[in-house]
Amino acid sequence: MEFLLGNPYSTPVGQCIERATDGGLQNEDWTLNMEICDIINETDEGPKDAMRALKKRLSGNKNYREVMLALTVLETCVKNCGHRFHVQVANRDFIDGVLVKIISPKANPPTIVQDKVLSLIQVLERSLITQLLQICQLHIHDGNLLFHVVYPKC
Repeated sequence: MEFLLGNPYSTPVGQCIERATDGGLQNEDWTLNMEICDIINETDEGPKDAMRALKKRLSGNKNYREVMLALTVLETCVKNCGHRFHVQVANRDFIDGVLVKIISPKANPPTIVQDKVLSLIQVLERSLITQLLQICQLHIHDGNLLFHVVYPKC
């Protein structure tokens, strides 16, 4: 199916993700991780392109160093990117089809990878709840509780 969509690492954000998740890295490249966030936040296709590249790096990858680096990039993006990226991550296909598969007994990942995925799911949950609270605002006016929805700019 990749041939239909092209190489997910061919886009600017995809190239950065490929470099940031290279198993040969000794440590996370935080400058590159933040550059990825900037591209996601500043370009129309950034969130979708980033998710395609992250899915490619995470799906079925037995190089757990690359998986850990990709999970770190994903966590950084969840914490530093906006609604358009969160919509991509909060997709059931990604959570069930990628994250849950990483920690499934069949995959048998190391404990450190399992812990990172579970931690990331909690970070995602907190980010989405915070965003939901920003969207849905409750106001009290003349003793009446008013519910007000503020739609984010996408």
